Amino acid sequence: MTNDEPRGKVKKLAVIVTRGSYNNLLQACELVRIAAAAGTQVSVLFRDEAAAKLTNEKVKDLTFSEAYKGRESKVRDMLRGRKRDHLPTILREIKEAGDVKFSICRDSLEYFELTVEQLLPELDEVQKAEAFWKEEMAQADQVLTF
Repeated sequence: MTNDEPRGKVKKLAVIVTRGSYNNLLQACELVRIAAAAGTQVSVLFRDEAAAKLTNEKVKDLTFSEAYKGRESKVRDMLRGRKRDHLPTILREIKEAGDVKFSICRDSLEYFELTVEQLLPELDEVQKAEAFWKEEMAQADQVLTF
């Protein structure tokens, strides 16, 4: 296929988010928001480090990956100015933009000894990776990982 040929619209997108730095979570959320606004049905599975950040306590920590070393304060200020520093609000905005489901991996909750009560209320369900595979990934037109 050349760049001139039209591509089929992505109707269903599955996203797996594993890295827990704020810049990674934000990047994943921004692309999910764009997809949802374009009419794509999106299913997101947060697991591992990303799952550990989605608690009412940890979500306030705007920790960045090593690439941002020495720039964290400047980037935090920039994100605050753009109102991109509060993940629960971002998740709510994404859900308002379109058909999006946020899941969190059951195994990751066990790894980090987290309870459902500790999780952000914006999350829709706790799900095993196998179920996400069968219900979302296997039926998706595209799968992205972060």
